[in-house]
Amino acid sequence: MKSLHAHLLTLALAGVLSAASASALAVPATPGFKTYDSNGDGKISLEEFQAQGGPVKAFHDADINRDLLLDTDELANASVRNERVLPSEYIEDAWITTKVKAVLLKNDVMKGLGVNVETSQGTVQLSGWVDTPDQIARAEKIAHGVEGVKAVRNDLQIKP
Repeated sequence: MKSLHAHLLTLALAGVLSAASASALAVPATPGFKTYDSNGDGKISLEEFQAQGGPVKAFHDADINRDLLLDTDELANASVRNERVLPSEYIEDAWITTKVKAVLLKNDVMKGLGVNVETSQGTVQLSGWVDTPDQIARAEKIAHGVEGVKAVRNDLQIKP
């Protein structure tokens, strides 16, 4: 039985990583400077950068003069850094999703239930239907216990 679980986990991981690599190659085009510069002051603040989906790390890495603002050259640098960060974050999220699903399947109380798991930037979202309030709490606790999980959004509901 353990062998079957190991094979299922390996197949699930292979599928997730395959999807991750294909999706990672399709990084969307970066918005232009004017799109980022929402207040029109000729500089991009961290808040403006994040509003367009830019990660904090890419902003700080690109802010060469450390004035906490990006000019056009620094934005180009940030865009390149962002494109390097996105695929690795996607793969990390896919790995977290796989680990949470595997732990849920191994848990006697949770296996066989319709719990959907999605991860974005380390935040795990649980959705679907369970039989009891205890299962909602247990699923959340399991997700929190997985390495790499930063937060859990629990949208599980009890079957009517």
